[in-house]
Amino acid sequence: MLRKMKGEKTVEILLKVSRKVCSSLELENVIDMILREAKSFLDTDYSALFLLDEDSRHLVLAGAIGFKSDQIANLKILGSWERINIELVKRVKAIAVNNIQESLAFKSKKIPFSSEKLPLGAFLAVPLKTDSGIIGILMVSNHKKRKKYFTEEDKKLLSTLANNVSIALLNAKLYKNTKSMFLNTITSLVTAVDAKDPYTHGHSERVALYAVGIAEEMKTLPDFLEDIRLSGLLHDIGKIGISDSILSKSTMLNDEEFKKIHEHPNIGLRIVASVINSKNILGGIAEHHERFDGKGYPRQLEGKHISLTGRIVAVADAFDTITTDRPYQKAFTAKEALLEIAGSAGTHFDPGIVKAFQKSFSKHPDLWKFK
Repeated sequence: MLRKMKGEKTVEILLKVSRKVCSSLELENVIDMILREAKSFLDTDYSALFLLDEDSRHLVLAGAIGFKSDQIANLKILGSWERINIELVKRVKAIAVNNIQESLAFKSKKIPFSSEKLPLGAFLAVPLKTDSGIIGILMVSNHKKRKKYFTEEDKKLLSTLANNVSIALLNAKLYKNTKSMFLNTITSLVTAVDAKDPYTHGHSERVALYAVGIAEEMKTLPDFLEDIRLSGLLHDIGKIGISDSILSKSTMLNDEEFKKIHEHPNIGLRIVASVINSKNILGGIAEHHERFDGKGYPRQLEGKHISLTGRIVAVADAFDTITTDRPYQKAFTAKEALLEIAGSAGTHFDPGIVKAFQKSFSKHPDLWKFK
């Protein structure tokens, strides 16, 4: 009965770990969760994950936990070590070694983890498999001073965990590749939009940089920084649906033309929402022309009803716009733009965002063109 209860508890933990790992598509997050859960699950000192390089067919270190910085270089050598490749990649077999120095398979070999720089006494490594073959290995290990041995049960448990998380790892790799292709496509689109108006060349890239600079002063999370960067990059994507004659007009726009220009946030929202469902990213695209006092467009949102990305991109966009020469306006200096935006806090802009902008301006003058 006790053994049955222990088995049920193990299955419960495995399912919980698998669900947790499969909840993310970001490769770095998936790798970090696999490493932490494997180390915790088997109560080991270290964990490491190697992914198979498709060109060299060698294992490349993707992440590790528990090791010191000066041990990582030796750990990386394991990926190109033939013995590991033979056992795990070619034979698709798990390896459990409880005394590296006494193991028949390893004691006569010059191995990277035998030195003081990587003082491992025992390790357990299992292949990560998918239908298309081996994609890597997961390894847990203990310090040579720790007398804890890996059992056949441990080998089965880590192999089961590896089988459960392999698909999540593969999906995350595919997602990363797809995301990279998407970003390349988006960058090309942004360049095309900026090229429609000779006065806005590089505008979107600069707005993205400024928006990130402001967000960093607000101590936002890394995921938000990526969202605000993309939102800034894409904020004017809707201008691809606006006539060139309006965008490049050298005189003041008439009422009808202003009405057309005011459509670009909604056009951009429709374009990007078809491929991205992030509220943060979409908020900056749809709401960067809203005003804190509710007198903006296209929806006349007020105060905190405007998304955080919308309020940040509004300041970043305004700064770049007024520091760039336009047909109807000579460029402000960076200092003049700073004072102009600060003077509009509470009306046009969120005072909190303006404060973060001022801090960034002070700390990183080169970013804001202030010499």
